[in-house]
Amino acid sequence: MSLEDDARAELKQLEVIGRLRTPRIVDSAQAPRIVLDGSQVLDLASNDYLSLANDPRLVAAAKAAADEVGVGAGASRLIVGNHRLHVELESSIAEWMRTGAARLYGSGYAANVGTLSALLGPGDVVFSDALDHASIIDGCRLAKAQIVVFPHRDLAVLDEQLRTHAGRRRLVVSESLFSMDGDLADVAGLAALAKKHGAAFMLDEAHAVGARGPEGRGVAAELGVVPDLVVGTCGKALGAYGAFVATTPAIAKLLWNRARSLVFSTALPPMISAAVIAAIGIVRSREGDDRRRDLAARARQLRARIRGLGGHPDAAIAPLIIGDDARVMELSARMYERRVFVQGIRYPTVPEATARLRFSLNAGHVVEDVEMAAIALNDAMSQET
Repeated sequence: MSLEDDARAELKQLEVIGRLRTPRIVDSAQAPRIVLDGSQVLDLASNDYLSLANDPRLVAAAKAAADEVGVGAGASRLIVGNHRLHVELESSIAEWMRTGAARLYGSGYAANVGTLSALLGPGDVVFSDALDHASIIDGCRLAKAQIVVFPHRDLAVLDEQLRTHAGRRRLVVSESLFSMDGDLADVAGLAALAKKHGAAFMLDEAHAVGARGPEGRGVAAELGVVPDLVVGTCGKALGAYGAFVATTPAIAKLLWNRARSLVFSTALPPMISAAVIAAIGIVRSREGDDRRRDLAARARQLRARIRGLGGHPDAAIAPLIIGDDARVMELSARMYERRVFVQGIRYPTVPEATARLRFSLNAGHVVEDVEMAAIALNDAMSQET
């Protein structure tokens, strides 16, 4: 069978079981309402948590940088792609996150894969939450360390695993705000167990940085916890693109030499770094506090209006578990017909039989948007009977 024939057969099988993925097309700026496949819809799928992706200040910063230095970085940062704006952004992140250093990556996926595979290897042990993001899973695999998975948020099992699994180096890794469930890790408990057993602690704050904590520094800062490494993204609440690892100077320097997704990738466009610097200024300000309060208020309102939503009460991510893959996509389609877009999420992004509508709010949503979403969902579900 040729590659083409094999691809066609696999696509057909995915369609039969309700797991064929076909992306929709956005034809507008990111905002609470977007043009999606030609129709204006209320967007409840984006991770633009603070509504900064189309903020005029970020746009102006990117434009000014593009006018000055062009678009592309031209090379990897270890050749001639290490622009002044990249260095300024890393300094801004380190100062903001209150760490000794930070290292910038092209994406959150690259940050997790590159960092884990750089710091761990054969003879080491990594302890990972069962619901950690695919980028963490892949980073653990590429590291070729022993992988020990603990049940989601189960600190008792993790404590036993740490007691019984020895290694040259050991590291506990978890998301703080889980991307598909909207619940929070017990970050303080994870940090305490790692310290108790002499393990390092790496926390992925991708969905929390900007959206939670003092100055938007995430869940760890909210709790006064200082992980050995914090992974954050610039492409969600910060409204731009890229990602970072905030850590010690020695670890950051080692990543220059060992993180393959950093060493062998063209650097971010400098104009993106300029936009992120502008975003951090907003996130750290009183305006950032106001946006976080608005986001939390809409999250609480949504959960009060729609029964059965999961996640932390004030988390922007609110899943409604449906179970069946075909049914969740049909509900998503019916809501789209009612001009509300909520993404249906299926295996392998989430475990089998846990397909869900993933509601994702941002600070630009208003009370009327939540009401519209609740009505659309009720209508879509009533159509099933």
